[in-house]
Amino acid sequence: MTGTTQEKYKTKAAQTFQNGDENWKKGEYDSARQSYEKAAFLYHEQDDSEGEAIVLSRLGELELSLDNFDRAERSLKSAAELVKNLPEGQNTYAEALIKLSKLEAARGNLGKAMEIVRLAQHVAEEINNFDLQGEAFDHEAYIFLMKNQEKEALQAYKNAAEMFHHDGTGLKEASVLRAMARIEMKNRNYDVAHDILEQCRELYRENGDLLGEASALSAIGSLRYVIKDISNARKALMKSVYLYGKAAHHFAEAEALLYLARVEAYNREQGDYELAKAHYKRSIELYDFLENETMKRAVLEEYHNFLNRAACEK
Repeated sequence: MTGTTQEKYKTKAAQTFQNGDENWKKGEYDSARQSYEKAAFLYHEQDDSEGEAIVLSRLGELELSLDNFDRAERSLKSAAELVKNLPEGQNTYAEALIKLSKLEAARGNLGKAMEIVRLAQHVAEEINNFDLQGEAFDHEAYIFLMKNQEKEALQAYKNAAEMFHHDGTGLKEASVLRAMARIEMKNRNYDVAHDILEQCRELYRENGDLLGEASALSAIGSLRYVIKDISNARKALMKSVYLYGKAAHHFAEAEALLYLARVEAYNREQGDYELAKAHYKRSIELYDFLENETMKRAVLEEYHNFLNRAACEK
């Protein structure tokens, strides 16, 4: 648990804090709130300002997730004030500021959100915390995207990726790279997007994240399909389907199979119509298994359109 030492964890306050986390995970939000409030009171009784701030920050995060903006603001501002001038509490201060920025962004106050996240960046830089700098830059990019400033968002994502790389948090770096690739693909910078996705895939593989690697491969395959590189699109999507199947992520597997079917259905010269039929059918079967009637009908319609087109080509 962030900021909680093993010694603190043995206290009643820390146990109550843990109860709040466990209740939140179970979706028991009222119980989680009560546990957090009690834990904050217990830390306050111990004159442990950092412990109290950590709990209030978590409580604010809970309220923000439930769109209880006013409650979230009270908790997060209280947390920030408790550790603002506490040398050992600057990590907690930066975290609270990032959450406050997310709150203001959710309210649509983008100028205020930007002001707060820039302060969080400064605090994190002062204590040389690369992870929190990455989190702050990542959120800054989100704010820029909300303002339709893609160029600035891309730079913020680059800064975030650099921070996460320094910190050695590969999965966070991969997530940021994926966001960068989406912007580059949107702007049709396909070669740049492909290089970024390959970096992304490598990071997921190094960290043993099958779903992340499968997702990156699916994006690579889709990109290659867009630029009519059918052979490499096929290779990437086949690997993606395999990894999704291995991870038993049936929805994503069905989606990747649909993309793979489109690749094989591209034309008779570069594709394979029999394989296209097999991939469409397997995708339909998986959506049926998942009881996703909307996608099942959509893929069925696409499959029948493909069959009609194939028949006309004979």
